Order: sequence, then structure tokens, then C-alpha cells
Amino acid sequence: MKARRNTLIYLLLNVIIEMLITYELADTAYSAVKETEIRSETVLDASYDPVSRPKLQTHVKAGLNVLAIDELDLKGQKLTMAGWLTFEWEDDRIVWDKSAKDDIEYIFTQPKYIWKPELVVDNALADLGGIESNDLLMRVKYTGEVEWEPPILISTHCQVDITYYPYDQQKCAIEIVSWTYTIEEVKLDHLHEKVNLEDFEMHGEWEITHTEIEDKNLTEHLPDGTVRVYPQLDFWIYLRRRTQFYNLNVMMPIILTSLMVALVFIVPVDSGEKLSYVLTVFLALAVLLTIVANSLPPTSITISVLGLYLGIVLILAAVGILITVLILIMNHKEGQPEENSFIVTITRCTAKMMCWNSSALNSMPNDKVSPMKAGGVVSTEKHNDVKYDVTGDTLKRDQSWADNNIELTWKVMAQILDRFCFYVFLIITVVMNFSFVVALATGGRTNGH
Repeated sequence: MKARRNTLIYLLLNVIIEMLITYELADTAYSAVKETEIRSETVLDASYDPVSRPKLQTHVKAGLNVLAIDELDLKGQKLTMAGWLTFEWEDDRIVWDKSAKDDIEYIFTQPKYIWKPELVVDNALADLGGIESNDLLMRVKYTGEVEWEPPILISTHCQVDITYYPYDQQKCAIEIVSWTYTIEEVKLDHLHEKVNLEDFEMHGEWEITHTEIEDKNLTEHLPDGTVRVYPQLDFWIYLRRRTQFYNLNVMMPIILTSLMVALVFIVPVDSGEKLSYVLTVFLALAVLLTIVANSLPPTSITISVLGLYLGIVLILAAVGILITVLILIMNHKEGQPEENSFIVTITRCTAKMMCWNSSALNSMPNDKVSPMKAGGVVSTEKHNDVKYDVTGDTLKRDQSWADNNIELTWKVMAQILDRFCFYVFLIITVVMNFSFVVALATGGRTNGH
């Protein structure tokens, strides 16, 4: 019993000793006093100059981290986004023996007390000063490695391509350039192979397809002939538009309105609404063209396929107005056309192309047939210069028009040309709609820069 008690006491003492050792080690893993001491001996030391660069050529690594896209303004050609930049370099003047400083690996200091590269966003449209963040601390490692992560909310110029709007893809860059130090003094390199999108928030209009980083040099020629080369880093972001909204609110109204142009030629000539209908469609197309033009930048570098398509449809509607006016004039014209005139020849050719038959002519509203006389006697009368032979229950028409001998009236010619124009405009509109939509969709997807 006594031996067992002694064993328990021994185990308890071992547990207490281990707890004390663990607590002591944890207490010595970090010490505010030691960090202050390290900071005083390095960055706050009188011998440390925050203006002088650490080496003859300091190697600075840079990375871009994107949090969210605020807006890609096509009209203003401006990309606004939020995120932060990451810069890393080595400063041999800020080193310490961590084993002598309670194993402290990192200290933190304000940017004004330490050297940092003078960098600017070269294509920024606002806040053109240097990249800085005096309110956030820098992380310094015991080996002299400095890490600086200033946040940014920045608007940059973006040369947009509106060729395949609204199925377009855009590429925009954030250009980081050394402002003071030349490439012999500071060398810029990318920290990662791509832009960091781990914390990126999804945007409702644009999605990021991929990113690239390009190393460049900016050359400056001074008046005295001196040439200075500055390091530059371009972070390219490739964007693709989400098209569901535009399919419903842009493409569908345009396609349906364009198809309505052909319908003017099936509106009855004597209804009195033919001209007002085609004018309404023309004005609707003009409004749609204005809306699309207002959403695009006033640039002549690239031409919008959608704007070109709307312009062609507008011209087609204008031609429809002209033809409608001519058909109305023809319909209300008195007298008989000359048999061998150009308009009669055109009408006969269009009738043959449409395989115009007697039933089509008999369905015309102004064609009349006299009642059949008793005893089944044939009654032949001429109404509107069209001959009909009625025998019993059978309705027949003189088919001499097929041999170019028919005597056409202005009203019949207007109806034949009206129906012919309907077929022509319908075919042209359908083919044009299909061609332009396919060109927009396929061109926008394959134009991936």
C-alpha cells in the first residue's frame, strides 16, 4: 500500500514538473520586451537609414491579390477593383539571432521606419501617388526578409474591345512601376505565377477566366540624351461577361423588333395602318440603336457587331417604308398600267417566282363574281379587269396571265408586290438575325486574347 502511494506521488510530481516546463517555454516563446529590444537594435537604431536601399540592386518580389471587382465601365474604359499588394525583399541590416532573443522570429514595425521601394500604379486614373500604407505594420523576419501588404481600392485604365458586345471578353492590367529606382537599383519580379484569387468574391456581370503576369521595362529618354530604364510588372486579368441578362433584355427585343419589319407587307393595303405600322417599327429600332450606343464607349478603334447589325436593320426598315409608300400609291392609282411597261414586267416575274395561282387571286378582297343563272348557264362578267367563268359549283379563272397575257390592274399589282416583298424581307431578316447572333456568340467566345 505504501509503495503504491509513493508511486502515485512520483507520477503527480512528474506531471507538475512537465506543466511548469511547458508554461515556461510558452512564456519565453514571445516577449514584448524582447521584440522592443530587437526593434530598437535594428530599425530604430541610429545607424539604420530608411532612405538608403539595402543593396546595390535590391530584388523586390510583388504579387497581386484580388478581393472583388467593383465595376468595369465600358463607356469610361475604367476597371475598379479592391484587393491588396504583397511585396517581399531582403534587408541585411535587419537581422538578429533568434536563439538569443527568446526564439522570436518576427517583429513588426511601421513603414516610415524602414526602407521600402518607391512604386506607383502607372495606369491609375485616380490617386496617382506612390503605393503606401502608413497605418498598417510591416512584418520583418529574423533573416532580414521584409513583407509589406498594402491594401488597394484602385481604378485603372482598361482599353476595352466592344466588337462582340454583349458576348465580349476583356483584358485589363494593373501596371506596377518603380518610380525612383532604375532597374540597376531595384529589380522587380513576380511573387507568384498568377494573380491570387483565393478570396475573390463573385461578380454579377463579369467572371475572371484566367490571369497572367508580365515582366517589362519602362524606358525614359531625358533631354540630355540620358536613357533610364525602370522595372515594370503588369498583372493581366481576363474577364468574360455573363450574358444571361443581356440575352433577355438586349438581344431578344432587338431580334423580335427586327422580325416585325417584314410583317408590314401582310398588313392589308386598305386598312389605313400600313404606313403607321412600319414607321412605329422604324422608331423602335432607332431607340434600340440609341440605347446600345449609349452603353458603349465613343471609340473608333473597334466597331461593335451589334451596332452594325442594328444599323443594317434600320436601313432595311427605311427601305420597307419606301416600298410601302410605293405600294400604297400603286394601290390607289386610277386607270390601267401599260401592258409592256417595266412595272408590269416586274409584277409578272414576281408572280411566276411565287407560283401565284388563281386561288390566291380569287382571295383578293375586291374580286367579285356574278351569281349563277338558272339552268346552269354560263355567266361571264369582268370585275376589276379580272374575268371569271362560273359553271355549276366550279369556280375557274382565265389562266392566260401565265402566258403574260393577263390584264392586271394597279390594285392587283400592288397586292402581288406586297406579298413578294413579305417573303423577301422575311428571308433576309431571318438569315441576317441568325448570322449576326452566331457571329456575336462564337466570336465573343473565341476571342479570348
